[in-house]
Amino acid sequence: MRKFIFEKTKYGFELLMDLHKFEGNPNVFFDPEPQTTDFFEILIFEKAKGRIELNGQLLDIKEHSFFFISPFQKKRCMVDLSGIKGFHLVFQNDFLSDFFDDKLFTYRLQYFYNSQHPQYLRLQNEDYNMVRLALNEIIAEINNYQNDSPHILRSLLYFSLSKLNRLYSKCYDISPNTQSNSIIYKFKELLELNIRSLHSVNDYCDALRVTRHQLNAMVKEHTRHTTKEIINNRLLLEIKTELRYSNKTISEIADALNFSEPNNLTRFFLKMEGVNPSKYRENYQNDSN
Repeated sequence: MRKFIFEKTKYGFELLMDLHKFEGNPNVFFDPEPQTTDFFEILIFEKAKGRIELNGQLLDIKEHSFFFISPFQKKRCMVDLSGIKGFHLVFQNDFLSDFFDDKLFTYRLQYFYNSQHPQYLRLQNEDYNMVRLALNEIIAEINNYQNDSPHILRSLLYFSLSKLNRLYSKCYDISPNTQSNSIIYKFKELLELNIRSLHSVNDYCDALRVTRHQLNAMVKEHTRHTTKEIINNRLLLEIKTELRYSNKTISEIADALNFSEPNNLTRFFLKMEGVNPSKYRENYQNDSN
């Protein structure tokens, strides 16, 4: 699987973000084979046709559509490059988190690390035009980089990400609040770091030093789902990723994800997805050929 690494000094100085227009060189951005990155990506399509596979879903590309990809997520792009128009925004977490002294910043944004809803958003013309103005300002600032450019770029990026968080949250009827109790964002971080080994609500309550009732209340307010639903959906996504992009047997996947035996993984997957893991893998392979 191809892995893209962020180029910090491609401009001759360190910059932990970048932004390009697709129409400049679209071949760089899209690959029909599975790929992953070590940075955050937002694919923004003004005009395009095709589909993107993300989080186990095939999503249609439409006018004014946004795709939000977290580091090390797997994706495939089936995109018609003729007449394509849009933006490719990339950044590393440190570009904003260090400045704001907030390591949980990206966990505050609903469209990253979300296994309950598609990491996808389509905007109306007015909202899209507002975001596009900020993106064009970012490109202009990078092209005319000066001593104070990092501050301007952070401001423009923060505005764009925060505005998109409001719009995404409204679309999926979830909380747009980025200043909730920090425990909810710490829970999201712990989930990403430990989902392959920790599957129970009590595991995360113990790590966060809160009761089940306290954690469930915060999670429900922020996501409209219970803590158990969040954990199960994230675990299901991890299994799907293994079935789609690895050659591991069901037994090997069960072992890697800390199931006591393969049958327990099969029962969990069947209950969540409605088909057994082997059939899911077979269907995916048939659809991909």
